[in-house]
Amino acid sequence: MESIEEMVTNLNPADWENQIYNHMCQQTQALSALLLENLDGKLMENRESGLRLVGFRKRWVVTMFGTVQIKRRLYRDREGNGRFLLDEAIGLAKRSPLSLMVKELSVLLACHMPFGKCEALLHMMLPAGVSHTTIHREVSRIAGPALVKENREVAEAFKLGKGPEPGKRQVPCLFVEGDGVNIALQREKERRTEIKAGIAYEGWEPVGGVGRYRLKGKTPYMGLMDGDRFWEGFSLVLGKKYDFGSIKHIVVGGDGAGWVKHGAEVMNGYYQLDRFHLRRELLRALKGDIETSNQVYRACLIGDQALADKLLLQQQGLAGKEGARDIARVRSYILNNISGLKDYRLRLDEGQGYGLRGMGAMESNIDKMAANRMKKRGMSWTRAGAARMSRLILMSLWGDVHSWPACYDKSKPLPLVKPERASKPKHRDTVHYYNRVNSGLPSLSGPHASRPWAKSLKSLAYGINTL
Repeated sequence: MESIEEMVTNLNPADWENQIYNHMCQQTQALSALLLENLDGKLMENRESGLRLVGFRKRWVVTMFGTVQIKRRLYRDREGNGRFLLDEAIGLAKRSPLSLMVKELSVLLACHMPFGKCEALLHMMLPAGVSHTTIHREVSRIAGPALVKENREVAEAFKLGKGPEPGKRQVPCLFVEGDGVNIALQREKERRTEIKAGIAYEGWEPVGGVGRYRLKGKTPYMGLMDGDRFWEGFSLVLGKKYDFGSIKHIVVGGDGAGWVKHGAEVMNGYYQLDRFHLRRELLRALKGDIETSNQVYRACLIGDQALADKLLLQQQGLAGKEGARDIARVRSYILNNISGLKDYRLRLDEGQGYGLRGMGAMESNIDKMAANRMKKRGMSWTRAGAARMSRLILMSLWGDVHSWPACYDKSKPLPLVKPERASKPKHRDTVHYYNRVNSGLPSLSGPHASRPWAKSLKSLAYGINTL
């Protein structure tokens, strides 16, 4: 490692940033190894009862300042399970070389760009980059347990009746919108599948300039699942946040898809057909006839389906064969969504007091939530990969992309608290003695450690009775 004086002498003006940065990283790597060794010693002194020291083990860790080799103590509990207290304390997972910060950075980048681009960017940002296969494995390790956990909660709530504790937030109105995005599949029987996404919000609040608003209290949800499972999962998420007994009105908006309309029944709310899709269908069928399109649109807003159908039927009689077919299709579209034609604000008796606006925020949110990452740029997925990525994106929207819940059996870091037991006298050479013995007798910690002959060796090596 160069000294500051040597760096000043050998500094290359064309590459001075890299030289200084590499020097700082080398200093930090040496410091981190020293600090972690000291922390491991404190963890040994404060370890819980029943943990027996086996020896030392080394591993490499990819950190924000480069690759660091650490040396930490291996323990075994009363059941014979191995534990590294230092790994648990600083968040190192088994079979993963990434530190917590590098892991979180990697998976957050994976929410926005392909794995190959994540690898290239991390190679530019970090002294030691992260391969795309490592990022892919971390996505599975974080999103996989989250999917299993939610499936278990949904099964308990809707099949066994063991729902979570209801939320406490009280609001007069709750607005829910749903939409789907089709993605391409690879190595599957089907060619395409649909990611279902939804948002729930409490209303609108002004932001920035005049006439600009944003959604208030937005809660996103998405996943690769059928309609029934989507609404079970979404209602479970909302049930943890809201006191549904206090909500007077629930409005569910969508583009006419059957699974979205079913959500209005599940949540016991009003269904609202999305105005953007309604107007687009009218303009397509009427070939840009703005006047007639506006007349039909206004009739739909007040819920007068008969007038809307009458106007379209007149235009169908005047149109050619292809135009008549398009108008017949939009007539069927309106008829199938008759329950959601009337503007929901006309249905609410107390609507004036809520500051209500037109719905339709899902169209822009579906791009941010799913389409930009999973549909565009020629993306294709396996079903398992699509399910995990959609969950990872959702976790990032919730702010839950952290490594603790997904990587460890023990979800809480080990507290540095002295155990309530009489401390045994410590000998200066105890650790080195264990390490020396273990290096010559691998059976003491190997797969045969519980066999009688191995226990006899332990009693001889450690001077204790293990039989």
